[in-house]
Amino acid sequence: MNLKREQGGFSLIELLIVVAIIGIIATIAVPQLLDAIDRGRQRRTMADMRNIATANGTYRVDEGVYAAALSDLSPTYMQVIPANDGWATAYVYSVTSGDYTIESYGSDAADGPVPAAPWVNGPYDGDLELTNGQFTQAPTGQ
Repeated sequence: MNLKREQGGFSLIELLIVVAIIGIIATIAVPQLLDAIDRGRQRRTMADMRNIATANGTYRVDEGVYAAALSDLSPTYMQVIPANDGWATAYVYSVTSGDYTIESYGSDAADGPVPAAPWVNGPYDGDLELTNGQFTQAPTGQ
Protein backbone atom coordinates (compact mmCIF):
# COMPACT_ATOMS: atom_id res chain seq x y z
CA MET A 1 0.00 0.00 0.00
CA ASN A 2 1.43 3.21 -1.11
CA LEU A 3 -0.52 6.13 0.35
CA LYS A 4 0.45 9.59 -0.77
CA ARG A 5 -0.26 12.56 1.42
CA GLU A 6 -0.43 16.02 0.00
CA GLN A 7 1.22 18.54 2.19
CA GLY A 8 -0.42 21.93 1.87
CA GLY A 9 1.30 23.75 4.76
CA PHE A 10 3.78 26.61 4.70
CA SER A 11 7.48 26.08 4.93
CA LEU A 12 9.52 27.58 7.75
CA ILE A 13 11.10 30.09 5.36
CA GLU A 14 7.71 31.34 4.19
CA LEU A 15 6.54 31.81 7.78
CA LEU A 16 9.72 33.70 8.69
CA ILE A 17 9.26 36.03 5.72
CA VAL A 18 5.66 36.78 6.74
CA VAL A 19 6.70 37.45 10.35
CA ALA A 20 9.50 39.76 9.13
CA ILE A 21 7.07 41.72 6.93
CA ILE A 22 4.61 42.09 9.82
CA GLY A 23 7.47 43.29 12.03
CA ILE A 24 8.50 45.92 9.50
CA ILE A 25 4.93 47.18 9.15
CA ALA A 26 4.55 47.32 12.95
CA THR A 27 7.80 49.26 13.26
CA ILE A 28 6.42 51.88 10.90
CA ALA A 29 2.83 51.95 12.22
CA VAL A 30 3.27 51.98 16.02
CA PRO A 31 5.09 55.35 16.27
CA GLN A 32 2.48 56.89 13.98
CA LEU A 33 -0.28 55.50 16.17
CA LEU A 34 1.31 56.85 19.35
CA ASP A 35 1.74 60.25 17.70
CA ALA A 36 -1.92 60.25 16.66
CA ILE A 37 -2.99 59.44 20.22
CA ASP A 38 -0.94 62.35 21.62
CA ARG A 39 -2.24 64.67 18.89
CA GLY A 40 -5.80 63.73 19.86
CA ARG A 41 -5.07 64.40 23.53
CA GLN A 42 -3.59 67.77 22.65
CA ARG A 43 -6.57 68.72 20.48
CA ARG A 44 -9.01 67.64 23.19
CA THR A 45 -7.11 69.69 25.77
CA MET A 46 -7.09 72.75 23.53
CA ALA A 47 -10.84 72.39 22.85
CA ASP A 48 -11.58 72.07 26.58
CA MET A 49 -9.46 75.14 27.31
CA ARG A 50 -11.32 77.13 24.63
CA ASN A 51 -14.68 76.06 26.09
CA ILE A 52 -13.57 77.13 29.57
CA ALA A 53 -12.41 80.46 28.11
CA THR A 54 -15.79 81.01 26.46
CA ALA A 55 -17.60 80.28 29.71
CA ASN A 56 -15.21 82.56 31.58
CA GLY A 57 -15.83 85.37 29.09
CA THR A 58 -19.58 85.02 29.59
CA TYR A 59 -19.03 85.05 33.36
CA ARG A 60 -17.06 88.30 32.99
CA VAL A 61 -19.86 89.91 30.98
CA ASP A 62 -22.35 89.06 33.74
CA GLU A 63 -20.17 89.67 36.82
CA GLY A 64 -17.64 92.26 35.63
CA VAL A 65 -14.63 90.11 36.60
CA TYR A 66 -13.23 86.75 35.58
CA ALA A 67 -14.12 83.76 37.74
CA ALA A 68 -11.87 83.35 40.79
CA ALA A 69 -11.95 79.56 40.39
CA LEU A 70 -13.08 77.22 37.62
CA SER A 71 -15.75 75.82 39.93
CA ASP A 72 -17.48 79.25 39.83
CA LEU A 73 -18.41 78.60 36.20
CA SER A 74 -20.48 75.48 36.92
CA PRO A 75 -23.39 74.91 36.31
CA THR A 76 -24.54 78.33 35.08
CA TYR A 77 -21.86 79.00 32.46
CA MET A 78 -20.65 75.48 31.73
CA GLN A 79 -22.50 72.32 32.68
CA VAL A 80 -19.40 70.29 33.53
CA ILE A 81 -15.99 71.85 33.96
CA PRO A 82 -13.26 69.48 32.73
CA ALA A 83 -10.94 68.91 35.68
CA ASN A 84 -8.13 67.24 33.76
CA ASP A 85 -6.43 67.67 30.42
CA GLY A 86 -6.01 64.92 27.83
CA TRP A 87 -3.12 63.43 29.81
CA ALA A 88 -5.17 63.22 33.05
CA THR A 89 -3.33 66.13 34.69
CA ALA A 90 -5.31 68.86 36.43
CA TYR A 91 -5.55 72.23 34.73
CA VAL A 92 -3.82 75.13 36.45
CA TYR A 93 -6.04 78.22 36.62
CA SER A 94 -4.99 81.62 37.90
CA VAL A 95 -6.37 85.15 37.88
CA THR A 96 -4.07 88.16 38.29
CA SER A 97 -4.83 91.84 37.80
CA GLY A 98 -7.80 91.31 35.49
CA ASP A 99 -6.18 88.58 33.39
CA TYR A 100 -6.72 84.85 33.65
CA THR A 101 -4.55 81.94 32.56
CA ILE A 102 -5.44 78.29 32.04
CA GLU A 103 -2.46 75.98 31.71
CA SER A 104 -1.94 72.35 30.81
CA TYR A 105 1.46 70.84 31.49
CA GLY A 106 1.31 68.51 28.47
CA SER A 107 2.33 64.89 28.24
CA ASP A 108 5.18 65.14 30.74
CA ALA A 109 2.84 66.59 33.43
CA ALA A 110 5.64 68.88 34.57
CA ASP A 111 5.62 72.64 34.66
CA GLY A 112 7.98 73.86 32.00
CA PRO A 113 8.30 76.49 29.34
CA VAL A 114 5.79 76.99 26.59
CA PRO A 115 7.62 75.72 23.49
CA ALA A 116 8.58 78.02 20.65
CA ALA A 117 6.53 78.03 17.45
CA PRO A 118 5.45 75.76 15.94
CA TRP A 119 4.16 73.98 19.02
CA VAL A 120 0.90 72.48 17.77
CA ASN A 121 1.21 68.79 16.80
CA GLY A 122 4.33 68.23 18.82
CA PRO A 123 6.29 68.14 20.87
CA TYR A 124 3.56 67.13 23.27
CA ASP A 125 5.55 67.57 26.47
CA GLY A 126 5.42 71.37 26.22
CA ASP A 127 2.91 73.40 28.18
CA LEU A 128 -0.30 74.70 26.61
CA GLU A 129 -1.17 78.11 27.99
CA LEU A 130 -4.31 80.10 27.29
CA THR A 131 -4.38 83.70 28.53
CA ASN A 132 -7.55 85.77 28.18
CA GLY A 133 -8.89 83.44 25.48
CA GLN A 134 -5.69 83.33 23.40
CA PHE A 135 -3.11 80.55 23.28
CA THR A 136 0.35 81.90 23.98
CA GLN A 137 3.71 80.57 22.91
CA ALA A 138 7.28 81.46 23.66
CA PRO A 139 9.08 83.70 21.19
CA THR A 140 11.13 81.86 18.57
CA GLY A 141 14.66 81.16 19.74
CA GLN A 142 13.90 80.57 23.43
